[in-house]
Amino acid sequence: MMKFLFTLLLSIPLLAQKPFYAQFRYFHLETDNEKVLPDYGANALGVELGYTKNVGKHFKVDLSGSLSTSFLNSSNLASSRYEIGLLDQANTSNLDFLTRIEKASLTYQNKKMKVKLGRQVLNTPFINPQDGRMRPSAEGGIYAELGPLSLGYLYEMAPRGTMGWSPVAESIGYFPVGVAIDGKKSTYAGHLTSAGILMAGLDQKWKGLSYKFHNLFVENLLQTALISAEFAHPIRGGKWVSGIQFIKQHSLSDNQYIEKNTHASVISLKTGLEYKRWNGSLNVTNISAEGRYLMPREWGKDPFYTFMPRERNEGLGDVKAYVAKFSYAIPNWKMKINPSVGYFDLPSVTNFNLNKYGMPSYSQVNLEILIDASKIAKGLDFQFLLANKTNQGDTMENSKYIQNKVNMNSWNFVVNYRL
Repeated sequence: MMKFLFTLLLSIPLLAQKPFYAQFRYFHLETDNEKVLPDYGANALGVELGYTKNVGKHFKVDLSGSLSTSFLNSSNLASSRYEIGLLDQANTSNLDFLTRIEKASLTYQNKKMKVKLGRQVLNTPFINPQDGRMRPSAEGGIYAELGPLSLGYLYEMAPRGTMGWSPVAESIGYFPVGVAIDGKKSTYAGHLTSAGILMAGLDQKWKGLSYKFHNLFVENLLQTALISAEFAHPIRGGKWVSGIQFIKQHSLSDNQYIEKNTHASVISLKTGLEYKRWNGSLNVTNISAEGRYLMPREWGKDPFYTFMPRERNEGLGDVKAYVAKFSYAIPNWKMKINPSVGYFDLPSVTNFNLNKYGMPSYSQVNLEILIDASKIAKGLDFQFLLANKTNQGDTMENSKYIQNKVNMNSWNFVVNYRL
């Protein structure tokens, strides 16, 4: 089986001739928990092979499929949180080759509009690739961009860490489901119904001001609206930047995913400086105590300014988050070093109405290093990420509020090679 994989990888240079393309990916993930708790580790190799070609003056076809396999894994990955995403979370017993049709779309584009129909990878505030595992999340539907306006309807999803496609409602619940407001394990996975997702967005710029409005309507589940504005003001050698986000959410049904008449409000702020080689920002987010902010983790990462890779504040209410982010570039080495540090004040792990996943308050320190290795081989890059999370709350002396959540390190090493 491994021989077959290496044979395929050796054939990539022959396949990756226009209009064909290929992307090779290696991912190492390792979680170090407290000494009395189990540690995890996994490795994965994968490749996406695709075909993209212009047809006539205005049309383009894009087709691709992915193949991946994992190896040298811990024996108990079913109880891991991060490493299981290198396998198929929809079928954790499958350690063999994993395949997925990634893209299958037809695009029409002219000077005023662009419309894509079929399976594609979107990048919006609420639905995005969240490319922190082997394959990004992908979506099936129609998505149109008309200048600053975007409109879309989605009917199927392929969440990251899974190998299949599902209708929108069935795609919710592949990742951990947490608890309902009564403290019992949620049972909504496989029991939700929805006709799909309607999306609308407006992204505009005016001088130093950029602002956006995005609305996500998930039939029979929830509606979420985001309004944001960002301002950049030139200063000597760089610019001062600031931003504000406001999110309002309300339920459209009554089930174990989102209860009837529930609401959530989020405000997120940032201010910082940006220069040619370095930038830094201070960021604050507040999620109101009126209810949980909910967004299926299968669909994308948090849009908040305080988001830090390897943890989320989705499923929580009454949150106060404070994060400092920095970035420093070393042009001669084509390297970026991105450290960040944050403190997240969360409700009690037993406050089930506002804490879906039993996450205690925590501090987090990340160190990310990005290297463009195109001088070695065109299309080659490396990523290293270390995320440390330390408990800052009451875990009730229960390991389920600690394991894979706090007092842990997450080690990530990724190699991407695009042809």
